[in-house]
Amino acid sequence: MPQIASYDDVKALRTERQIPTGTAWRTNFLTPDDSNPAEAQAFLVEGTPGRVIRTHFHDNDQYQVIVSGDGVLGKHQLQVNAVHFSRRHTPYGPIVFGQQMGFLTLRAHKDPGAQYLDEPATMTKLRALENRKPWQATELPKFEPATPDAALHTFTDLKDEEGLASFSMSVAANAKALAPDPAGSNGQYLIIVRGSLHYEGKEYKALSVAFIKPQESAFELVAGTEGLDVLVLHFPRAIARAAATPQVAKNAPGTRVWQCMLCAFVYDEAKGMPHDGVAPGTPWEDVPESWFCPDCSASKSDFQMALTG
Repeated sequence: MPQIASYDDVKALRTERQIPTGTAWRTNFLTPDDSNPAEAQAFLVEGTPGRVIRTHFHDNDQYQVIVSGDGVLGKHQLQVNAVHFSRRHTPYGPIVFGQQMGFLTLRAHKDPGAQYLDEPATMTKLRALENRKPWQATELPKFEPATPDAALHTFTDLKDEEGLASFSMSVAANAKALAPDPAGSNGQYLIIVRGSLHYEGKEYKALSVAFIKPQESAFELVAGTEGLDVLVLHFPRAIARAAATPQVAKNAPGTRVWQCMLCAFVYDEAKGMPHDGVAPGTPWEDVPESWFCPDCSASKSDFQMALTG
């Protein structure tokens, strides 16, 4: 049976704590029992402007959805409805909060917690992990006019052959539509970001979160009088992944590719990093030593030359 909760259901659970960089709040939507960590975990993280979450990774795959305010992840600007996915054991950050930013953290299974890269033992663990295949991406949804009843948009980047898939749907006022089937995934989240959903005699307004297990049938979306915008997020199946072994590139300087060994971000010399003032065609040796990875803030020493083809 689907698990579902709205912010109105859980707001009384909101906790507050003071941290060196400001005030932090957490509101649990779906909380696994300690005796069953295989259950889904979903919570809302908020912070005052300037709050910083240090670069870290998790033992489980996870989605994060920006639901209010703005901020920065690494060097990437975040805005409302942006969806970020990070594969397990993929470092990301730091996360710097802008104007009262809030984001949902969504996992198919309970996670033991953040593991921060500035702690020596954590870095030692990360480097020792076998069959690690780090990857992450951030993408904005498209909510298109529902004609006549619903419109479905498939994300371009947030997908893979292991069941990872991400969609945005718009359902017309008082209309019905089936969400994508969760079969073949490791579980599906529905995030109501506008309007409301009717389910089993109750109206769930934005912000609401639902989790559907892969063996359950496709969820019927019944929109309220204002219609409905919903994110549909599928987790990849738990498949053993062979670690990618970078090969030494033999290309000429200015055409080589360099990969971060911590998070797998790629610096392509041919493309450069214009936003960072690094022009296309800039050899790796000429990239400033002060430059750092846009995704996990690793230094140049954590990059290795790789072969593109």
